[in-house]
Amino acid sequence: MATSDDGGSDQTLSDPQGTASNGLSDMGPPGATASRTKAVDPEEMISKATAHKEKGNELYKQKKYKGAIGQYHRALLYLKTLHKSGGPGDTGSTALAMQQVAALSGAEETSTTSEQDTAIEDLEANCYNNLAACLLQEPEVKYAKVSSYCAQVLERKPGNSKALYRYGLALYHSKDYDGALSKLHQALQQSPSDSNVKRYIKLSHEALAKQVQRQRAMYKGMFDSSTPASGDAQVGAGASGGDKQEDDVVMANADGKGRKEEEDKSIIDSNGNNNADA
Repeated sequence: MATSDDGGSDQTLSDPQGTASNGLSDMGPPGATASRTKAVDPEEMISKATAHKEKGNELYKQKKYKGAIGQYHRALLYLKTLHKSGGPGDTGSTALAMQQVAALSGAEETSTTSEQDTAIEDLEANCYNNLAACLLQEPEVKYAKVSSYCAQVLERKPGNSKALYRYGLALYHSKDYDGALSKLHQALQQSPSDSNVKRYIKLSHEALAKQVQRQRAMYKGMFDSSTPASGDAQVGAGASGGDKQEDDVVMANADGKGRKEEEDKSIIDSNGNNNADA
């Protein structure tokens, strides 16, 4: 039984349908003519996922980010049991395992209403967005994971300003300045007065300009037919070092004044509340 980060325990972390506790032997061997089991109840799965998400929100407010992450993952596992073939998030190994279990057990296919599909989509978007927010609070931020979670949000909610900003932030710190600018400009369209978005657009432009400047200097040196005098070479090296130093200052301003202050602000909602997504 898996133990949750906030001290509780929950077997649903890896097995939200409870199939592990029942055992595959109860289903009978493949090809057996056992009676078809009842399909998963969508309302029950949505209700349980909502409960885990809300518990995650409470832990987030208490700054227990590791525990919150566990709760959001549990919520998503419940929702994965409701995915139809080809639905959002249905390409993961967990969803495939659920389908295999259903096939072995002869379970009926779960059908959901349009209202339930909307609720599932909203819950998943909120959980992925909150996972990204939690990761941004870690001492060593895994920006690739932040980007991945934000992409999941935007797959479901293309205009979500928080996900766009966090995605841009992650790409900036990954030194993908073109990608960062793309996401940040989209975020600015959704939130024109957001000062943090504007600040990172400015930082991205500055970093990109210096990156281009270094590339030009490098190519010029490669194709320069004349060999510079030793003194000229030293001057050139000094200039290159200066550019690197200035670039380090730009990154220090973003990572120092700190990165934590800016990323804390990235989860503040339109009302100024430092809360996880509802």
